[in-house]
Amino acid sequence: MVASLLSTRRSLGDEPLDHAQWLGMSRSHTFPLPQWRAGDAHRTVFFDEGAGRTLVFVHGLGGNATHFEPLVRVLAPGYRVVGLDLVGCGWSAKPDRRYTIELARDHLFDFLERRGIRAATLVGHSYGGAVCLDAALARPGRFEGLVLLCAAGIAPVPRWMRLVAPLFLHRRLLYHALLTGADFIVRHVFVDGPDENAGVRWFRDSAMRDAPGNPGLHDFARVCESLCRDVMRHDYGARLRDLDVPVLALWGDGDQLTDRVASLGRLRAIPRVRTVLLERCGHMPMIERPDETLVHLQRFLTAPP
Repeated sequence: MVASLLSTRRSLGDEPLDHAQWLGMSRSHTFPLPQWRAGDAHRTVFFDEGAGRTLVFVHGLGGNATHFEPLVRVLAPGYRVVGLDLVGCGWSAKPDRRYTIELARDHLFDFLERRGIRAATLVGHSYGGAVCLDAALARPGRFEGLVLLCAAGIAPVPRWMRLVAPLFLHRRLLYHALLTGADFIVRHVFVDGPDENAGVRWFRDSAMRDAPGNPGLHDFARVCESLCRDVMRHDYGARLRDLDVPVLALWGDGDQLTDRVASLGRLRAIPRVRTVLLERCGHMPMIERPDETLVHLQRFLTAPP
């Protein structure tokens, strides 16, 4: 099985990822699965291991595929687990262009086509949840299921924020704001502190790590300049009833980055949906509450709504 996977990857022009000493902001150095760089236009960095039902993991804004490490460690023996760094994120290409959810969605479609993935359950976190929603709505019948972890785009961003944000969404301003306020932002992602939760401690420490000159932070600010504006303009609420797949929507009760109350209320419009609110959990349940997240994900896979 391993030999056949290696043969397929080489025939696509993919190469084993060359791990540099500097891993980049919030990239795990303990990720257990081989990672690859695709020979495609986006130089996509990804993992693709295991056999059986396919699960495709799509990370959040500024994140990368290794953020799902606590889940794939457990799921890999029984499933084909696949994850990618979206264009503009992680170690995939970051061209200087306008970034949109549609760009990321098309990157996802192209990636799945290249991997020969015809049916899959998408697992999307935050911005990645919006990308997965857009993909499922764009191609009805294409996916077997949809798992949304604190997904963006379900509840509208307040009007005042949409009006004010463009004044600040410029790469130079964003860079300096992130440089001085990154620790404050990271602390508000979670409910637990780093002293009480090893996952939170790992994320906090790795998210603050950058190479000399802060190239990762410069890239993040440049991508966010257009991507944050685009994410704020999306509101999938009126289209949720058109979803033709079973959906698991999971939120932390302490998520401060999305409107969990409005989002969970709107999600009731989906014909087949199961909603879960995790206690004492922030915006990244797969890192802060991986065991509980796994329980609900595995139940969804075996007994969808």
